[in-house]
Amino acid sequence: MNALTTPRWLTWVSILFLLWNLMGVGAFVSQWTMTAADIAALPQIERDLWLSMPGWAWAAYAIGVGVGTLGAIGLILRKFWAPLAFSFSLIAIIIQFSYPFLMASGAQTDIAMLAFPMFIIVMAVVQWQLSRHWQRKGWLA
Repeated sequence: MNALTTPRWLTWVSILFLLWNLMGVGAFVSQWTMTAADIAALPQIERDLWLSMPGWAWAAYAIGVGVGTLGAIGLILRKFWAPLAFSFSLIAIIIQFSYPFLMASGAQTDIAMLAFPMFIIVMAVVQWQLSRHWQRKGWLA
């Protein structure tokens, strides 16, 4: 298939994916650059989680949002490699959230604190699966 037979809505969905991933980049930059006063203002459980987050989890966070953004750009440009980028992003997100879900003490008991990370994982799966589907349909070259 070529660009003429690709549905127009694909561009709009791709733009929404890009906006979603750019919000992730913004969240990463915001959290990475938090001041001591910002950290002190967090609820105790979040402050403890933030202060104890290991470097590998921060690296996975950066990779997850960065590569997810590249995947969304790839979708906009109709690139064949977009699903691969989304798969790497998903892996990085799972690695990132393995820390609060499996290792951080106390975080597992706060359902409200875990709801948004679960939504992020679901969104990463949706982006990966949709992009794979579109690749199989021939909409990505």
